[in-house]
Amino acid sequence: MVSRGKTGALRKLGVALVGAAAVATFAAAPGCADDNTMVYVRAVVPPTKGCSYDGTVDANIVTLTWGALDWSCKREYSANLLIANALQRNPSNEQRRTEANRFQVETIEVTAVFPGGTTLAYDLPATAVVEAADGTTPGYAIVGVPLLPLGKLDFARIPGTGPIKQVNFEIRVRGTTLGGRSIVSQPFLFPVRIGEGLLLARGDASAGGTCPGQDFPYSDPAACSTAP
Repeated sequence: MVSRGKTGALRKLGVALVGAAAVATFAAAPGCADDNTMVYVRAVVPPTKGCSYDGTVDANIVTLTWGALDWSCKREYSANLLIANALQRNPSNEQRRTEANRFQVETIEVTAVFPGGTTLAYDLPATAVVEAADGTTPGYAIVGVPLLPLGKLDFARIPGTGPIKQVNFEIRVRGTTLGGRSIVSQPFLFPVRIGEGLLLARGDASAGGTCPGQDFPYSDPAACSTAP
């Protein structure tokens, strides 16, 4: 996340953008041999409705390169995880209904890594079905989770000094294929910068986003979840 009017880690189709979230588009990743690299967290997608994502999932989807949380406005980070399944689909149309490589998401495993190296690990219940790959194109699904659940963290106790602190989240997806294989993905690293007043843009009519206090500037403190 960057302040409006400044360039930052904003990417869409390889072109730098100015002033909203740190975003990018993705390309399909090549398949690998091991199950725990064939199902993976591909990216975090910015919210489009409330703190959720309700758009389409295709090669032009916009993703976040890092997140931002304004602690004075919101104390839970909501993440819309883009889950990819590169396990190959059965070529027989007759067997598609019982596709063995269709993946059922069951749990999101999170390890929060704080400045100085201390960690906090926890599991988040989740459910989604990720279809098997069609040729070189993985199947995709969005899974919304409270990556930083309400009450899990106190900003004042995050190690480090200064108004902005960064927590790196290692995210794994756990689940089972329809064929009965249990899979835990390799970790996906997603940094979130946390600070009080970090995203407030008073009087800026162009500020906005659908989830006040997270990822994009907001201009109305009354919209915050911590508002009295």
